Amino acid sequence: MEILVQNLSKKFRQEFVIRQFNYTFRSGNSYAITGPNGSGKSTLLQLIAQFTLPNKGTVEMVGIDAELVYSQITYAAPYVELIEEYTLPEHLDILVKNKYLPASVTLELLEDFIDLQPGRFKLIKNYSSGMRQKIKLGFALLSDRPVLLLDEPTTNFDEQAKNWFFNRLEQQRHKLIIVASNEAREIEFCHEKIAIQDFK
Repeated sequence: MEILVQNLSKKFRQEFVIRQFNYTFRSGNSYAITGPNGSGKSTLLQLIAQFTLPNKGTVEMVGIDAELVYSQITYAAPYVELIEEYTLPEHLDILVKNKYLPASVTLELLEDFIDLQPGRFKLIKNYSSGMRQKIKLGFALLSDRPVLLLDEPTTNFDEQAKNWFFNRLEQQRHKLIIVASNEAREIEFCHEKIAIQDFK
């Protein structure tokens, strides 16, 4: 898998958040997009995912039809919400039916994977912010899609949850991984660092 980004620029009103970004991302490598809060890390990640459109430039997933790009990407972020009125089994059922997760992912496997027994009839809205983040990351890490995009993944995590996450993420090294972060441990995990300030 290869993502080719050429001359990418994005502005809000008259101010450029990203200007003339060029990069090639490849499977088997991990990349950290770094910079302080509000610097444009999340915007760049969304542009790479093709969730938002640039003012200039292109993002191409090489060899993949543009209409099928969505089926290659797993995306997790604190601001991407779960459906609060659903239970964990209901969420899982939707993700399997829509082929975000493979059919082999059962509720028992999910609960074991996320090291969490949250109560099968408990609504998502009744979980703590840390538990909700862990569920979102569990879904993302169990997906068999080749591109994994993570925005500040360990937000709301204590040290035990962080250790869980990095142990699981290590098993994903064969994928193309991009992490937007200013957390040292998340950045250190990645092979390559991209400073967002270099593209202003």
